[in-house]
Amino acid sequence: MDIGFVARKAVHISAPLFLVYYLLPNPLWPGGISRESGLLLALALAMAFELSRLVLGFRVPGMREYEAEQMSAGAWAAIALTFAFIFFPSEMAAPVIVGMALVDPVISVLRRTKWYPWLPYLMHAAIMITVLSLLLQLDLRVALISLATSAMAIAAEGIKTRYVDDDFLMIALPLIGMAALMSV
Repeated sequence: MDIGFVARKAVHISAPLFLVYYLLPNPLWPGGISRESGLLLALALAMAFELSRLVLGFRVPGMREYEAEQMSAGAWAAIALTFAFIFFPSEMAAPVIVGMALVDPVISVLRRTKWYPWLPYLMHAAIMITVLSLLLQLDLRVALISLATSAMAIAAEGIKTRYVDDDFLMIALPLIGMAALMSV
């Protein structure tokens, strides 16, 4: 068993835990910094670590070979989560983040099978509709937006470039699309 593979999937699946951000008080403590400032500080620390990793050339256990000389998937995920938390309400961010966390690992297993992309799409859509039904009044419009957002997420995962990771794209693109569709 590839320990790096298992570690990456475990980190992926834990992404919804970061939704606790929406439960934090604002300011974080009486007279302290705002929740958004704390989030940006955490992102700055993560980016400083990523920069030092790239400059000093050390590898983090579980990291893929190609990430040795480019920004890691974890750094891209940190940027995506920050983007989601600062610019989108929990009702929009939560289903997209849970979808990325649970479906992206499945895609890595199913990519070269007859089940791709249909099973990941159906899983993502089911997650979107389930989480949205817990957070919003679910109606036909919201369900259709969920289906479109899931298509965006699965398509975004298929974009492969060294300049941006699919962990970022699977959060950012569906959120932007969802916001556009919800505003119509």
